[in-house]
Amino acid sequence: MRFPIKIIVLLTLLFISCKQTDTKPQNKDLVLFDFEDQTDISNVKTVDANYWINDSKHLQISSGFFASKPSVKLKRPKGKHWDLNGYHQIKADVTNVGDAYMQAEMFVGNDPDELTRWYCSDYVDLNPGETKTITIDLAWTPWVFSPQLNIDGMRGTPGKIKTNIDAIDEIMFCSRYATTKNEFTVDNVRAVGTLEVRDTTGFFPFVDIFGQYKHKGWEGKTESVRDLKIKAEKNLKILSKKPGPKNRGKYGGWTAGPKLKATGFFRTEKHNNKWWMVDPEGYLFWTAGVNCVASTSSSTGITARENYFETLPSNDSEFAKFYGERGRASHGLYSKTERYKYYNFYQANMYKNYGSDWLNTFRDLTHRRFKSWGLNTIGFVSDKGATNQGKTPYVGSVWIRNTPKIEGSDGFWGKFHDVFDPRFKEAVTASMDVQREGAGDPFCIGYFVDNELSWGSLGSLAIGVLKSPETQMAKQEFVKDLRAKYGSINKLNNIWETSHGSWGDLLKSTKAPNKEKAWDDLVTFYGKIAETYFRIIKEELNVIAADHNYLGCRFAWANNDVVLTAASKYMDIMSFNKYEYSVENLKLPEGVDKPIMIGEFHFGALDRGNFHVGIKKAKNQSERGAMYKDYIEGALRNPLIVGAHWFQYIDEPLTGRFDGENYNVGLIDICDNPYEELVDKIRETTYPMYEYRTGHNLK
Repeated sequence: MRFPIKIIVLLTLLFISCKQTDTKPQNKDLVLFDFEDQTDISNVKTVDANYWINDSKHLQISSGFFASKPSVKLKRPKGKHWDLNGYHQIKADVTNVGDAYMQAEMFVGNDPDELTRWYCSDYVDLNPGETKTITIDLAWTPWVFSPQLNIDGMRGTPGKIKTNIDAIDEIMFCSRYATTKNEFTVDNVRAVGTLEVRDTTGFFPFVDIFGQYKHKGWEGKTESVRDLKIKAEKNLKILSKKPGPKNRGKYGGWTAGPKLKATGFFRTEKHNNKWWMVDPEGYLFWTAGVNCVASTSSSTGITARENYFETLPSNDSEFAKFYGERGRASHGLYSKTERYKYYNFYQANMYKNYGSDWLNTFRDLTHRRFKSWGLNTIGFVSDKGATNQGKTPYVGSVWIRNTPKIEGSDGFWGKFHDVFDPRFKEAVTASMDVQREGAGDPFCIGYFVDNELSWGSLGSLAIGVLKSPETQMAKQEFVKDLRAKYGSINKLNNIWETSHGSWGDLLKSTKAPNKEKAWDDLVTFYGKIAETYFRIIKEELNVIAADHNYLGCRFAWANNDVVLTAASKYMDIMSFNKYEYSVENLKLPEGVDKPIMIGEFHFGALDRGNFHVGIKKAKNQSERGAMYKDYIEGALRNPLIVGAHWFQYIDEPLTGRFDGENYNVGLIDICDNPYEELVDKIRETTYPMYEYRTGHNLK
C-alpha cells in the first residue's frame, strides 16, 4: 500500500517529535531542605513562632497568633547552591501535629512586588494528624519562552517565569489566618519537574478573532461564526430539556419546606438551629448566586498591545461599537496610563450570534440558565437591565465614593475612609442616593456596601491615623480620646515610652508608636473606627432601603474579632469573600450569632486555553465542578451560612481586564459557551440543596 508524500512527511515529523520528547533530559528532584542535619536551619528568621528538628528529622514549628503571619523563614544554607532554572514546581510536605484545624502556607522567595510574592505562595487545609503537600508553580504555564517575551497587562502570562529564579534564596512557612496556637511539621522541601522550553518565533499575534488563544486547540473551542451559532443552538436545547429544579417559588424559595412569616421582602430567621433567609412569600431561601453577571465585565485593554490581536475591527466597522475608553486603572499596565482604549470580545461574539438584539438575548438567556442550573441569585455588580426584569432575585451594590481618606493608611484597593470627617457621612448619603437601585423591590435581597476594605491587622488603622498629618479629622478624634483618658501628656509618655512635649506635639508627630507599648489604645481606637463606619452605613442605608438587608462590606483576607464584633451590631448578614477549598468550619467571634453569606469564591483551570487559574486551582473543568460541589455542600452543612456567590459569570479576558486579571473563573467562556462539566455539577449540587441542608432523605 502506497502513502501520499504529505502523509509520509507528517509521519516522519511526528516520529522525530516523539523521539525528541522521549529522550529529552528531565530534571532530577533538587532537595532544598530535608532537615537531616542542623546546617539546614543555620540561618532562620522567625515571627511569633519557634522551631526545632524533631526525632523524625522534620522541622517542627510552633506558631502563635499575635502577628498577621506567624512564620519561620528558612534562608538558603551557606555554601549550598540552588539552581532552580528549568524547574517547574517547589513542593513541601506538611503535617498538622496540633489538636486543631489549621492552614499551613508556604512562600517561595521574597519578590519585592507584593502581588508576585502572593502568586509564589500557596497553602493547604490540615485537620489534626493530616499530611498534605504544598505545591507552587514557578511559571504561569508548564512551558516557558527562551528568551522571555515582553507581554504586559496579564497576570497569568504565557511562557513567563513568575519571579527572578536566581534571586530565590528563602522559603517561608506560616500558620495562615491563625486565631490560636498551631503546631505543624515540614519535610522534603524540593524542586521538581521540568519546564518545556519553547521558541518565540511566530508567537505574535496570539489572540484570535473571538478573543481566544490562537496557538492551541481544545474541546469546545469556537472555530468560526457558524460554529458559534451551532454551539448556541445546542446550548438552548439543553436548557429546554433541563428547565430547573422542582418545588421552587416565585423568588426561588423552597415550596416543599416549612412556610414562615411572609413580609413581602427577604429577611433572615434562625430555624431549627440553622440560619436561613426567608423569601418574600415566607419560604426558606438559601442564596446560590453568581457575581458580575454583566457583558461589560469582559473588556480588555488594547492600547500599546495592538500586536497581541490577530484581528481588531476598524473604526468604521459595525464592530467598532465594542470599543471604549477608560481612565487610569487601580493596578497593572494601565495604572500608569491616564486613558486607554479597550475592546469587548464577548459583546462582539454575542452580536455575531444574535444581531442587534444581543443585549436583550443576553439578559433573557441568563435568567433561563440560572433557573436551569439551580441558581437563584444575580450577585454583586451585575447588569441592571437583567435585575430589573423581575425574574431572578439579586443584590444591590453600593460603592461609597469621594470620601476623605486616612492618609497614613494603605491597602490593596486604596486608603481607608476617615469616618470622623463630616464629609464621610455626606459622601455616604450621596452615594446611597445615586445607587439606590432596587430599593422597594421584593426581588432585591439586600445591599452590599463597599468591597474588600483593608481593615489590616488589629490596631493597624489606628497606627495609620497617627502617621497622618495633624489636619486629619480621625487623628484629632484619637488625640481627643487620649487626652480624655490620660489628662496629662506625661502619663501617656510613661505608658507609650514616648517623649511628646504636649498634646499638640503628638498631633503634629507622624511617627508610629511602639505597637506593644501603645497596644491597648491602638486597639480601642481601631474598634471605634470600625464601630463608627458600620453605624453610619446602616443609618444611611435605612433611609433609602429600610426593608432590605444590610449585607456588609464583603470581608476579605484576614479579619479580627474587634472588626467582626463591631460589624455584627449593624449587619443583617455578614459577608465574606472566601477563596478557600472549604468554608464548613467558618465561624464568627465568640458571642456573635449572625448569618453569613459568602460573597465570592471560585476555582479555575488551564485546560481550555487560559493562562491563570484564579485564586484557587483545579486540574481541569471536571475538577472545577467537583470543587464547586464540595464547597457548596460544606457551606450547606455550616449552620451560619445562608448562601454563597461564585465569582464570576463570564471568564475574564484572556489578555486581562483593567488590572490584568485574566482568570478562568467563568461559568461561560468568552464565546458564551457554558463549561458543561462545571454546570452539570452545579445542577447536581443546587437541585437538592434545600433537602441537603435540612437533612431530608434525598432518594
